[in-house]
Amino acid sequence: MKLRIRIVAAAILLVVVVCAACERKPRQIGAPQSGSPAPVSSVSADAAAAAQSAHVVYAAPSAAVKAVLNAQELYVKNCAACHQVNGQGIPPVFPPLAASSYVVGANVERLASIMLYGLIGPVHVNGVLYNGAMVGLGPVLSDEKLSAIATYVRTSWLNKTEPVDPGVFAEMRKKWGSRGPFLISELGEDK
Repeated sequence: MKLRIRIVAAAILLVVVVCAACERKPRQIGAPQSGSPAPVSSVSADAAAAAQSAHVVYAAPSAAVKAVLNAQELYVKNCAACHQVNGQGIPPVFPPLAASSYVVGANVERLASIMLYGLIGPVHVNGVLYNGAMVGLGPVLSDEKLSAIATYVRTSWLNKTEPVDPGVFAEMRKKWGSRGPFLISELGEDK
């Protein structure tokens, strides 16, 4: 019983010390706090001066970094359940987006159409046959959000290609109007 009390007391003391350390205000290196003796140091005067003048600067994320983080969040919320966080998909139902010609190819209208309206039926991706269904995201996401996702998948993993402008999604909405999912034969299949 005494051992248990000592352990609890030691844990409480540890918490108090940690909390006190967290609440302490930072001070310059080598500068004594009021009422405390000057520190004993074996550091040279030049090193102490350099340490006192050192600054750590935390910059706010740039607009580009914020856009990438937002696009990644949109991808995870809307696409990763099927295509996976790493873009590898789930064979033989959900194809990969990483290293896929449907994603990195020049035909961004096809990619936009698939994202807007969905895709059903068999499709060959990287030489593997997939046969699943993708729900279109057009009814629930804006052209800007779809563009962010498309740009994210075209520039993530090993994919290194150009972003997709939101205008491409607007053009495809206008071109296709109100319709259901595509068969890949309607958009052109890569073999």
